[in-house]
Amino acid sequence: MKGITRMNTLFILLLLGCQTVPLPEPPMDPASRPVPMPDPLPQNPTMVPLPDPSRTRAPVDDVDEILDGMEAQGRTMRDFSASATMEKLEALTEEREIRKGRVVVVGPSGAGRTIAIVFDETIDSTGRGSTDSRRFIFSDGWLTEFDVVRKQAIRRQLAREGEAFDPLRVGDGPFPVPLGQPKKDVLREFAVTIGEIPSAPFFRSLAAAGADGTHTLSALRLVPRAGTAQARDTTAIVIVLDRATLAPRAVEVEAVNGDRTRVLLRNSKLNEGLNDAAQALLVPPSTEGWKVDTRPME
Repeated sequence: MKGITRMNTLFILLLLGCQTVPLPEPPMDPASRPVPMPDPLPQNPTMVPLPDPSRTRAPVDDVDEILDGMEAQGRTMRDFSASATMEKLEALTEEREIRKGRVVVVGPSGAGRTIAIVFDETIDSTGRGSTDSRRFIFSDGWLTEFDVVRKQAIRRQLAREGEAFDPLRVGDGPFPVPLGQPKKDVLREFAVTIGEIPSAPFFRSLAAAGADGTHTLSALRLVPRAGTAQARDTTAIVIVLDRATLAPRAVEVEAVNGDRTRVLLRNSKLNEGLNDAAQALLVPPSTEGWKVDTRPME
Protein backbone atom coordinates (compact mmCIF):
# COMPACT_ATOMS: atom_id res chain seq x y z
CA MET A 1 0.00 0.00 0.00
CA LYS A 2 1.20 3.45 -0.74
CA GLY A 3 0.47 6.94 0.43
CA ILE A 4 -3.08 7.81 1.34
CA THR A 5 -4.28 4.30 0.50
CA ARG A 6 -2.56 3.02 3.61
CA MET A 7 -4.29 5.60 5.73
CA ASN A 8 -7.67 4.83 4.20
CA THR A 9 -7.22 1.16 4.96
CA LEU A 10 -6.14 1.70 8.55
CA PHE A 11 -9.00 3.96 9.43
CA ILE A 12 -11.53 1.90 7.55
CA LEU A 13 -10.36 -0.83 9.89
CA LEU A 14 -9.59 0.70 12.91
CA LEU A 15 -10.50 3.83 14.60
CA LEU A 16 -10.54 3.19 13.74
CA GLY A 17 -11.68 4.21 18.30
CA CYS A 18 -13.21 7.24 18.18
CA GLN A 19 -15.80 8.08 15.73
CA THR A 20 -17.17 7.64 12.73
CA VAL A 21 -26.48 3.01 7.46
CA PRO A 22 -31.57 3.16 5.14
CA LEU A 23 -33.45 1.48 7.90
CA PRO A 24 -32.09 -1.16 10.27
CA GLU A 25 -33.17 -4.76 9.99
CA PRO A 26 -36.59 -5.41 11.59
CA PRO A 27 -36.38 -6.60 15.19
CA MET A 28 -36.07 -10.31 15.74
CA ASP A 29 -38.81 -12.33 17.40
CA PRO A 30 -37.72 -12.43 21.07
CA ALA A 31 -38.39 -16.14 21.10
CA SER A 32 -35.75 -16.66 18.43
CA ARG A 33 -32.99 -14.81 20.25
CA PRO A 34 -30.27 -17.14 21.59
CA VAL A 35 -29.55 -14.89 24.56
CA PRO A 36 -31.58 -12.42 26.68
CA MET A 37 -31.76 -8.79 25.63
CA PRO A 38 -29.11 -6.63 27.36
CA ASP A 39 -30.02 -3.80 29.66
CA PRO A 40 -30.77 -0.56 27.76
CA LEU A 41 -28.35 2.33 27.68
CA PRO A 42 -28.93 5.00 30.32
CA GLN A 43 -30.95 8.04 29.27
CA ASN A 44 -27.93 10.29 29.78
CA PRO A 45 -26.26 10.13 26.33
CA THR A 46 -22.86 10.97 27.76
CA MET A 47 -22.68 7.75 29.76
CA VAL A 48 -21.37 4.46 28.43
CA PRO A 49 -22.51 1.37 30.36
CA LEU A 50 -19.92 -0.55 32.34
CA PRO A 51 -19.94 -4.32 32.84
CA ASP A 52 -22.12 -5.53 35.70
CA PRO A 53 -19.67 -7.19 38.13
CA SER A 54 -22.47 -9.02 39.95
CA ARG A 55 -23.30 -11.38 37.09
CA THR A 56 -22.06 -12.72 33.80
CA ARG A 57 -23.64 -11.07 30.77
CA ALA A 58 -23.79 -12.28 27.21
CA PRO A 59 -22.30 -10.01 24.54
CA VAL A 60 -24.42 -7.04 23.52
CA ASP A 61 -26.61 -8.38 20.74
CA ASP A 62 -28.58 -5.32 19.70
CA VAL A 63 -27.34 -3.17 16.81
CA ASP A 64 -29.31 -0.12 17.90
CA GLU A 65 -27.88 -0.27 21.40
CA ILE A 66 -24.31 -0.45 20.16
CA LEU A 67 -24.74 2.34 17.59
CA ASP A 68 -26.45 4.55 20.18
CA GLY A 69 -23.53 3.99 22.53
CA MET A 70 -21.02 4.82 19.80
CA GLU A 71 -22.84 8.04 18.97
CA ALA A 72 -22.84 9.08 22.61
CA GLN A 73 -19.16 8.23 22.86
CA GLY A 74 -18.35 10.45 19.90
CA ARG A 75 -19.93 13.47 21.56
CA THR A 76 -17.87 13.13 24.73
CA MET A 77 -14.57 11.72 23.50
CA ARG A 78 -11.51 13.68 24.52
CA ASP A 79 -8.68 11.43 23.41
CA PHE A 80 -7.85 7.94 22.22
CA SER A 81 -4.51 6.19 21.78
CA ALA A 82 -3.44 2.64 21.03
CA SER A 83 -0.69 0.48 19.57
CA ALA A 84 -1.72 -0.69 16.10
CA THR A 85 -0.61 -3.69 14.08
CA MET A 86 -1.89 -3.88 10.49
CA GLU A 87 -1.86 -6.94 8.23
CA LYS A 88 -2.40 -6.61 4.48
CA LEU A 89 -3.12 -9.75 2.41
CA GLU A 90 -3.06 -9.51 -1.38
CA ALA A 91 -5.49 -12.01 -2.88
CA LEU A 92 -3.82 -12.15 -6.30
CA THR A 93 -0.20 -12.53 -5.24
CA GLU A 94 -0.84 -14.03 -1.78
CA GLU A 95 1.73 -11.60 -0.42
CA ARG A 96 1.47 -10.55 3.21
CA GLU A 97 2.72 -7.36 4.81
CA ILE A 98 2.61 -6.32 8.45
CA ARG A 99 3.10 -2.80 9.74
CA LYS A 100 3.37 -1.77 13.36
CA GLY A 101 2.84 1.62 14.91
CA ARG A 102 0.56 3.81 17.00
CA VAL A 103 -2.60 5.86 16.53
CA VAL A 104 -3.71 8.95 18.42
CA VAL A 105 -7.02 10.83 18.08
CA VAL A 106 -7.89 14.03 19.92
CA GLY A 107 -11.30 15.65 20.16
CA PRO A 108 -14.97 14.68 19.83
CA SER A 109 -16.77 13.95 16.59
CA GLY A 110 -16.56 16.93 14.27
CA ALA A 111 -14.35 19.16 12.21
CA GLY A 112 -11.91 20.01 15.00
CA ARG A 113 -10.58 16.49 15.43
CA THR A 114 -6.84 15.84 15.11
CA ILE A 115 -5.51 12.43 14.09
CA ALA A 116 -1.97 11.04 14.02
CA ILE A 117 -0.72 7.65 12.90
CA VAL A 118 2.86 6.47 12.77
CA PHE A 119 4.26 3.28 11.27
CA ASP A 120 7.82 2.53 12.31
CA GLU A 121 8.26 -1.18 11.52
CA THR A 122 7.46 -3.27 8.46
CA ILE A 123 7.58 -7.06 8.01
CA ASP A 124 7.29 -8.35 4.45
CA SER A 125 5.96 -11.68 3.16
CA THR A 126 9.36 -13.34 3.67
CA GLY A 127 9.37 -12.41 7.36
CA ARG A 128 12.10 -9.83 6.87
CA GLY A 129 11.72 -6.75 9.04
CA SER A 130 12.77 -3.22 8.23
CA THR A 131 12.42 0.29 9.59
CA ASP A 132 10.32 2.56 7.39
CA SER A 133 9.14 5.42 9.54
CA ARG A 134 6.09 7.20 8.17
CA ARG A 135 3.77 9.52 9.99
CA PHE A 136 0.33 10.79 8.98
CA ILE A 137 -1.26 13.80 10.64
CA PHE A 138 -4.69 15.24 9.92
CA SER A 139 -5.37 18.71 11.29
CA ASP A 140 -7.20 21.84 10.17
CA GLY A 141 -8.43 20.26 6.96
CA TRP A 142 -5.01 19.02 5.79
CA LEU A 143 -3.62 15.50 5.73
CA THR A 144 0.17 15.37 5.73
CA GLU A 145 2.29 12.28 5.10
CA PHE A 146 5.83 12.47 6.44
CA ASP A 147 8.45 10.08 5.02
CA VAL A 148 11.21 10.49 7.56
CA VAL A 149 13.76 8.28 5.79
CA ARG A 150 13.46 10.00 2.40
CA LYS A 151 12.82 13.43 3.93
CA GLN A 152 9.69 13.94 1.87
CA ALA A 153 6.27 15.27 2.83
CA ILE A 154 2.97 15.35 0.96
CA ARG A 155 0.28 17.77 2.13
CA ARG A 156 -3.24 17.14 0.85
CA GLN A 157 -6.06 19.58 1.52
CA LEU A 158 -9.24 17.70 2.35
CA ALA A 159 -11.37 20.67 3.43
CA ARG A 160 -11.36 24.38 2.69
CA GLU A 161 -10.66 26.87 5.44
CA GLY A 162 -13.65 27.18 7.73
CA GLU A 163 -15.44 24.23 6.14
CA ALA A 164 -16.91 21.65 8.51
CA PHE A 165 -15.12 18.37 7.83
CA ASP A 166 -14.64 15.23 9.85
CA PRO A 167 -12.15 12.72 8.39
CA LEU A 168 -13.96 9.87 10.11
CA ARG A 169 -17.44 10.71 8.84
CA VAL A 170 -18.99 7.95 6.76
CA GLY A 171 -19.55 9.03 3.16
CA ASP A 172 -17.63 12.28 3.64
CA GLY A 173 -14.11 11.79 4.98
CA PRO A 174 -11.30 9.58 3.73
CA PHE A 175 -11.21 7.55 6.95
CA PRO A 176 -14.79 6.35 7.40
CA VAL A 177 -15.24 4.30 10.54
CA PRO A 178 -18.62 3.81 12.21
CA LEU A 179 -17.49 4.85 15.67
CA GLY A 180 -18.86 7.91 17.38
CA GLN A 181 -20.82 9.33 14.47
CA PRO A 182 -24.61 9.70 14.26
CA LYS A 183 -26.34 6.36 14.01
CA LYS A 184 -28.46 7.58 11.09
CA ASP A 185 -25.31 8.26 9.06
CA VAL A 186 -23.98 4.77 9.70
CA LEU A 187 -27.30 3.15 8.80
CA ARG A 188 -27.51 5.23 5.65
CA GLU A 189 -24.23 3.85 4.35
CA PHE A 190 -24.24 0.28 5.72
CA ALA A 191 -26.50 -2.63 6.51
CA VAL A 192 -25.40 -3.45 10.07
CA THR A 193 -25.78 -6.75 11.87
CA ILE A 194 -24.18 -8.45 14.85
CA GLY A 195 -21.03 -10.19 13.60
CA GLU A 196 -18.55 -12.76 14.78
CA ILE A 197 -14.99 -12.16 15.88
CA PRO A 198 -12.76 -13.11 12.92
CA SER A 199 -11.03 -16.46 13.33
CA ALA A 200 -7.87 -15.48 11.42
CA PRO A 201 -4.59 -16.36 13.17
CA PHE A 202 -3.79 -12.64 13.19
CA PHE A 203 -6.57 -12.20 15.75
CA ARG A 204 -5.67 -15.15 17.97
CA SER A 205 -5.02 -12.84 20.94
CA LEU A 206 -8.73 -11.94 20.92
CA ALA A 207 -9.69 -15.57 21.51
CA ALA A 208 -8.63 -15.26 25.13
CA ALA A 209 -11.10 -12.42 25.70
CA GLY A 210 -14.26 -13.96 27.06
CA ALA A 211 -12.74 -17.41 27.42
CA ASP A 212 -13.72 -17.25 31.10
CA GLY A 213 -17.35 -16.63 30.16
CA THR A 214 -17.39 -12.89 30.80
CA HIS A 215 -17.84 -12.01 27.12
CA THR A 216 -15.83 -8.80 27.04
CA LEU A 217 -16.05 -8.26 23.26
CA SER A 218 -18.82 -7.58 20.77
CA ALA A 219 -18.64 -7.40 16.98
CA LEU A 220 -20.52 -5.57 14.23
CA ARG A 221 -20.61 -6.59 10.57
CA LEU A 222 -21.14 -3.74 8.11
CA VAL A 223 -22.04 -4.36 4.47
CA PRO A 224 -21.97 -1.25 2.25
CA ARG A 225 -25.31 -0.44 0.71
CA ALA A 226 -25.60 -0.50 -3.08
CA GLY A 227 -24.70 2.80 -4.69
CA THR A 228 -22.54 4.10 -1.84
CA ALA A 229 -18.88 5.02 -2.22
CA GLN A 230 -17.82 2.16 0.05
CA ALA A 231 -19.66 -0.41 -2.10
CA ARG A 232 -17.27 0.20 -5.01
CA ASP A 233 -14.30 -1.21 -3.15
CA THR A 234 -15.51 -2.97 0.00
CA THR A 235 -17.49 -6.17 0.50
CA ALA A 236 -17.77 -6.08 4.28
CA ILE A 237 -16.22 -4.62 7.43
CA VAL A 238 -16.13 -6.36 10.81
CA ILE A 239 -15.41 -4.22 13.85
CA VAL A 240 -14.61 -5.79 17.22
CA LEU A 241 -15.38 -3.63 20.25
CA ASP A 242 -14.69 -3.66 23.95
CA ARG A 243 -18.25 -3.99 25.24
CA ALA A 244 -17.54 -1.94 28.36
CA THR A 245 -16.15 1.17 26.66
CA LEU A 246 -17.09 0.53 23.00
CA ALA A 247 -13.48 1.30 22.11
CA PRO A 248 -12.29 -0.63 19.02
CA ARG A 249 -10.13 -3.69 19.53
CA ALA A 250 -9.83 -4.99 15.97
CA VAL A 251 -11.11 -4.45 12.43
CA GLU A 252 -11.17 -6.59 9.31
CA VAL A 253 -11.95 -5.21 5.86
CA GLU A 254 -12.72 -7.48 2.93
CA ALA A 255 -12.23 -5.77 -0.43
CA VAL A 256 -14.22 -6.51 -3.57
CA ASN A 257 -11.08 -7.96 -5.19
CA GLY A 258 -10.57 -10.38 -2.29
CA ASP A 259 -7.81 -8.47 -0.51
CA ARG A 260 -8.09 -8.36 3.27
CA THR A 261 -6.76 -5.76 5.64
CA ARG A 262 -6.76 -6.34 9.38
CA VAL A 263 -5.90 -4.09 12.28
CA LEU A 264 -5.34 -5.18 15.85
CA LEU A 265 -5.30 -2.55 18.60
CA ARG A 266 -3.57 -3.07 21.91
CA ASN A 267 -3.12 -1.01 25.04
CA SER A 268 -6.07 1.20 24.06
CA LYS A 269 -6.68 4.23 26.25
CA LEU A 270 -9.94 6.14 25.90
CA ASN A 271 -10.35 9.48 27.68
CA GLU A 272 -7.41 8.73 29.97
CA GLY A 273 -5.25 11.60 28.76
CA LEU A 274 -2.21 11.37 26.48
CA ASN A 275 1.29 10.66 27.70
CA ASP A 276 4.30 12.53 26.34
CA ALA A 277 4.97 9.93 23.63
CA ALA A 278 1.40 10.18 22.31
CA GLN A 279 1.46 13.96 22.42
CA ALA A 280 4.69 13.96 20.42
CA LEU A 281 3.00 12.11 17.54
CA LEU A 282 0.64 15.04 17.07
CA VAL A 283 3.52 17.47 16.53
CA PRO A 284 4.70 17.58 12.88
CA PRO A 285 8.44 16.98 12.42
CA SER A 286 10.56 19.79 11.04
CA THR A 287 10.58 19.69 7.22
CA GLU A 288 13.50 22.07 6.78
CA GLY A 289 15.53 20.78 3.85
CA TRP A 290 12.80 18.31 2.88
CA LYS A 291 10.99 18.01 -0.43
CA VAL A 292 7.43 19.14 0.30
CA ASP A 293 4.61 18.51 -2.16
CA THR A 294 1.53 20.65 -1.39
CA ARG A 295 -1.75 19.69 -3.04
CA PRO A 296 -4.59 22.15 -2.32
CA MET A 297 -8.15 21.41 -3.27
CA GLU A 298 -9.11 22.50 -6.78
